[in-house]
Amino acid sequence: MCYRTILLVLILGFCFTAISYAQNEVMREQDSLYGIQEFGVVVNIEKPNRLDDEISLKVDSVRSLLLKEIDDLPVTILEDQTLRESDQFPILHLHINVMYTEIGVYPFTAELKFYQPVKLPLNKDNRTMGATWHDSFIGVVSPDLINYIAQQSVNLTGNFRDAYWAVN
Repeated sequence: MCYRTILLVLILGFCFTAISYAQNEVMREQDSLYGIQEFGVVVNIEKPNRLDDEISLKVDSVRSLLLKEIDDLPVTILEDQTLRESDQFPILHLHINVMYTEIGVYPFTAELKFYQPVKLPLNKDNRTMGATWHDSFIGVVSPDLINYIAQQSVNLTGNFRDAYWAVN
């Protein structure tokens, strides 16, 4: 009986530690958005060439939807030219990957990451870009629901907006 009690206490202690760490990770990601005043927006859509005629998902239209979703944030959205001139600006990056199947449905992933310049103290203080916030979605759609992919991507952007407002 004593061994069972000790085992139960150890298991519960481990579970609470894991839960606490997971919550701490979410808070760290959210806190990384504090004070952000400007960033660029990049949208990338990856799909097989054979789907170009079947899928009307376009970078410009998805980017426009994304920008509308974050229009109320008190930030400056940097122009593409500004982003090309330096790698030291934060970037909100949406990557959509649509795959082809023989059964008439399209599996897809939508991943939204916020990259910021970071310093690596263990590597001679080298500077690079690191993802400090992220959210993603995996789904499967039929050809008549292809616009659902863009909508889910916009929903991810809404999550980013909510996280931004939570700390600013």
